[in-house]
Amino acid sequence: MTAIGKLLALLNLVVGIGVLSWSVNLYVHRPGWFDEPSESVDKGNKPVGFKQFKVEADNLYKVAAISSEAWGTSLKALEEREKYRADREAGYAKRIQWARKGNGTDLTDPLNPKSGKGFYEPVIDKTNNLHDLSVVAGLPKGKAVVGTDGLPLTGLDGLLDSIAGNTAASLEIQKEILKQEAEFDRLDKLVIETQIKAIKMGVIRDSVQAEWLFLTAFEVNASETRDTVFRRERQLRARLKILGISDP
Repeated sequence: MTAIGKLLALLNLVVGIGVLSWSVNLYVHRPGWFDEPSESVDKGNKPVGFKQFKVEADNLYKVAAISSEAWGTSLKALEEREKYRADREAGYAKRIQWARKGNGTDLTDPLNPKSGKGFYEPVIDKTNNLHDLSVVAGLPKGKAVVGTDGLPLTGLDGLLDSIAGNTAASLEIQKEILKQEAEFDRLDKLVIETQIKAIKMGVIRDSVQAEWLFLTAFEVNASETRDTVFRRERQLRARLKILGISDP
């Protein structure tokens, strides 16, 4: 037991001397974390101290504060721009709806709900040089766009209905035109046939009148010949009455 105790005492002494040497060495060669930063630094060295860390931390704090302020300002500006974009998107959506369905609060014909004006002239806002989409009581600032007839253009659906109606009416008119052309051709043929008949009847009338004039001045002494002539005269007069001569 005495040998072991001596050994432990010796080890304790050796360890104590080692700790003492390390402590003296650490005190003598302590790091310069609390020293003032040197004005010049040798090449390859990079001294670091608490004051440098504090200065760098203060700078980073200032940068963070400036960045935070800039971020807040930018966020506010972004939110305002996003709201402005959403408002303009809603304004354009309303214009697109008018272009398709017509403006229900601005009717061309109060009795026709489909006669809403669909297109308006653009008005430029001088503050931002953009299209002014503001609406007051359902009416924009621009004037309604008119068509070739001088009336405001309605929405696309109304225009399509009008075009479909006009197309149907045009087809009906075209059918009526074809029908009237066929009737005209029929009447033209009938007129030509009537003219040919009239010419033939004129020739017959002229020949009958010539014969009637000849027989009117014809005189014979024989009684039988006279009766024959009078009978032919009555026949000719009857034919002339058929042709339209009331008093031949």
